[in-house]
Amino acid sequence: MANPTTDKLAGYETTWITRSELSDEGLKTLQDRVHQVVSSFQGEVVLTEDWGKRKLAYPIQKESRGQYTYLVYSGKPGVVHEIERNLRLHDHVLRFLTVNLEEEFDADEFKKRRAEIHAAAKRREEEREARREERNAERRGYEDRSDYRRAEMDDSEDLSGASSDEE
Repeated sequence: MANPTTDKLAGYETTWITRSELSDEGLKTLQDRVHQVVSSFQGEVVLTEDWGKRKLAYPIQKESRGQYTYLVYSGKPGVVHEIERNLRLHDHVLRFLTVNLEEEFDADEFKKRRAEIHAAAKRREEEREARREERNAERRGYEDRSDYRRAEMDDSEDLSGASSDEE
């Protein structure tokens, strides 16, 4: 007797780091291979992101930079083992990490939550930029006032200097 909630597949995210010298075609080939593995386990690739080349926190296999790739997918049991086996066999992969997101993964809900998180981050960045602009405007205002005060002080010195010359 099958439970209707067990029809959903488990969701995973895998992040891997490849050597920075790997060409775009080589990276695309690796991604295609991983996508094939996911589809062979009746899974779905929900999201693939290329995070670009970044400096590593510490050298890995004498490499100080690496190309980061992030993948969110669902699949039947065994998909993680097969993906990790393929990543281990690939010479250019330095490290990888897989995390189980949910036992019953809903891709649409994941996309919706991710969109909300990105929207909130964008709003925070816009607010931060607005505050930065306000501070810069205030500083410019203070600078303008200080120029005004300097001019006032120069005028008062001229007046005090002129009155001392007259005596």
